[in-house]
Amino acid sequence: MIQANKATTVASFHQQSLEVRKMELDYCLMVFDKLSSIASLLAGFASSALMISIPQRSNPYLVTLFLLCTGSALGSNLLVVIVCTMCIMWGPGHALRGEDATYVDNAVFILAATQGSMEKFFMFGLVCYFISSVLVVWLLFDLFGSVVVSVIFVTLTMWLIIKSRKIHRALAPKAAVSGQVRVNRVKNIGELMGDDVLAGNSGVSTKFAGNI
Repeated sequence: MIQANKATTVASFHQQSLEVRKMELDYCLMVFDKLSSIASLLAGFASSALMISIPQRSNPYLVTLFLLCTGSALGSNLLVVIVCTMCIMWGPGHALRGEDATYVDNAVFILAATQGSMEKFFMFGLVCYFISSVLVVWLLFDLFGSVVVSVIFVTLTMWLIIKSRKIHRALAPKAAVSGQVRVNRVKNIGELMGDDVLAGNSGVSTKFAGNI
């Protein structure tokens, strides 16, 4: 009975420490899902912008800048969509089907690192799309209409940036805290019980609890 209780204590601690890491894993997957959804929408807009018929009289430098910004927006957002989709598909499987608890830590570490880079690519694609939207107005409309639309668009963009910074300062923590338990956590509880994969074919044992 004592050995069984000790074994239950070890297994319970092992499970609860992994539950904390699962919360981090779920958060990363939620961020990837949102980034992928918005990036796919922006990529569709950028793709449609590339099919616009540009008048022959347009400034060639303005046309080149428009194509460069639109292509950058499309490529960046497609990159975000593809990478986020792969992370959502394979990240949970890596953590769930790994041999021991280190796979959960590794999955969270990789997803967190990838999340930072994908956020940068997303912001780059968003800025390129904003510039592209202003440039297409100057390519298709007269001077008065281009100035009016540009002023409205820039004003709304500045308002969006200010509001985003306020929300980020209010909600973003100054220092991120990791859910990794920095103790001598059991990597594979099945090894202690005599069954690495806990398949139950060879039986399990709680003899290890006698050494605690």
